[in-house]
Amino acid sequence: MKITTGSSLALAITAAIMLSGTHAQSTVATLTPKAPPTGPETSTSAAPTSTTPYTGPYYVTNTTDPKITPSGLPVTGTYVAPTSPKYDYAEVLHKSLLFYHAQRSGKPPYRRLAWRGDSCLTCKGQYGEDLSGGYYEAANTMKWGLPLGFTITQLAFNAYAFPDAMKAVNEYNEAIEAVRYGTDYLINAHPSDNVLVGQLGVSAINTTDIDFGYFGPAEEYEKWVPQGIMHTPYYVTVQDPASDIAGETAAAMAAASVLFAKSDPAYAATLVAHSRKLYTFATTYQGSFMQSNQSGFLLQKMWYPSVEFTDELAWAATWLYVATNELQYLTEATNWYANATNSWEEYSWDSKGGGLHVLLYHLTKQDQFRTNAKSYFDQWLPGPSQKIKQTPRGLGFGFSWGSLRYAANVAFLMLWHAKDLGYNDPYSKQLTTFAIQQINYMLGDCGRSWVVGFGVNSPLRPYHKSSYNSYIDYPLRGQDQSIVGDDFLNSLTLQRFVLYGALVGGPAADDSYYDDRKNYEFTEVTQDYNAGFTGALAGLIDFYGTQNFRSFSDCGLDLGWSHPNASNPPTWPANDCYHTCNKNCTGYEVVAVTTTINGVITGRPTVQPAGTLSGVSAVARVGGWAVVGVAVGTVSLWL
Repeated sequence: MKITTGSSLALAITAAIMLSGTHAQSTVATLTPKAPPTGPETSTSAAPTSTTPYTGPYYVTNTTDPKITPSGLPVTGTYVAPTSPKYDYAEVLHKSLLFYHAQRSGKPPYRRLAWRGDSCLTCKGQYGEDLSGGYYEAANTMKWGLPLGFTITQLAFNAYAFPDAMKAVNEYNEAIEAVRYGTDYLINAHPSDNVLVGQLGVSAINTTDIDFGYFGPAEEYEKWVPQGIMHTPYYVTVQDPASDIAGETAAAMAAASVLFAKSDPAYAATLVAHSRKLYTFATTYQGSFMQSNQSGFLLQKMWYPSVEFTDELAWAATWLYVATNELQYLTEATNWYANATNSWEEYSWDSKGGGLHVLLYHLTKQDQFRTNAKSYFDQWLPGPSQKIKQTPRGLGFGFSWGSLRYAANVAFLMLWHAKDLGYNDPYSKQLTTFAIQQINYMLGDCGRSWVVGFGVNSPLRPYHKSSYNSYIDYPLRGQDQSIVGDDFLNSLTLQRFVLYGALVGGPAADDSYYDDRKNYEFTEVTQDYNAGFTGALAGLIDFYGTQNFRSFSDCGLDLGWSHPNASNPPTWPANDCYHTCNKNCTGYEVVAVTTTINGVITGRPTVQPAGTLSGVSAVARVGGWAVVGVAVGTVSLWL
């Protein structure tokens, strides 16, 4: 088991500063405007509850110690899982998917959050490819190939594993839209057979922070970024191979294609074609970006080091088998798998071993994969084989950076493997019990929530730049980035906007936590933290029974539309259930019907009620996106 440095956050930022001295609700509650501070911070009101809109911002004194020890009692004896759902997992699932809107790059077809707008519109590759889309990694505007690819693969895996649970709470279309927003970028990032954008952005040059030294909104990056250095693409090529990045990207495309095979076979075929070519590229020209001398990859290997690439090749081949049912890919997958033993004890953006065990067992029902899955899970489970110890309040603590992410990933795999074995299987009961303990810990069992905007004492200062310095509320606009960064890192001012659904990095081994942006090991949020977490939530809905949950919506959420600088919110139909306070009505889903390939998305979507289109042929499939109505609970999705 390796200890990783975590995701791309600026350890160098602090040093630099020291040295330099759709979806939107139709009705919105009336909120107090979020004015910037005019003087020293003072405690003017009680802290807000995490489930109600901000009416501040609220301030604390500069001497307040943000270190938190959760109030929950330490776990003693054997943990007993609740027989009925303790938390509203449908609400958390809704908010977790909403988090990905905060991470969107490019020109989204609609805006669900008032405080996010168009960004990265000048992001182009040297072959003319449009690289504006996709997702930003964490607080920054970087697009690292390995974790981005994993995030998209996992989001697809979630919908593949628990589609019925997602559909039951009206989140399936949102889930696959999130996947498509990612794969549209990946298609563009693969301009020719043996060329792939493995990274977009410059985190730093030598000891000078660039992206890491920018603390403003993504929408204004080009205007204020240090040294005026724009987003630069770094390529995986025959001369500079990266089988890990190419393999993960191939896996993402193949996994996503499965979701669209019936609803949009042309798009699915495009994804499979790219996946095949990338897999061939990755296996023919083997190597890792860890051996690259490109300046961008030199820093990616610091933040997202790759132990080996054979697991990504096995991962890609496995998902290609799922997508194509061609036995050749299964044979190759098992061969690569046998040589990827360094990854067998982990499941993350780096190592795919845990996922391979359960996916290959699901596909083949062979004992070797079941045995290896059990060995992987047993290192987490209480008992004689447990290697990963638990915190006093029950969190499986495998890694100090992003501890919640690893526990959420294993919880997802445990729930899906338990479903595969049958929930009544004795070993399945061990798996579901531990998975419930992990997710319930994150939602409040330890005495606090670790999900922004949900539960009791949820995080108030996540390390996230755009929800603090938004393009509609940027008090230090025009100041030197060292000043902006000092305020961001060292001020105890709360985020100006609620980053709903974001799972923070998590606690130390004793369950303690710092709720400030300076200690970003605890408060960082990233695209991959929420990926497996989202699937685990769907798994719990499936486990406890979909009849025990109701669909959640944006009703009552403070998405920023009441801010004095916000534009007018989108108007949703009167019978929309996903974005409004309506209940028991026909839902409207915003989905991509077409894909922009190496081009710019034009226009904004129009919303049409379910039943007004005669069929899929009525939807234009050239450039841009369209919005179509889908009756809640139906399976005929116009995509």
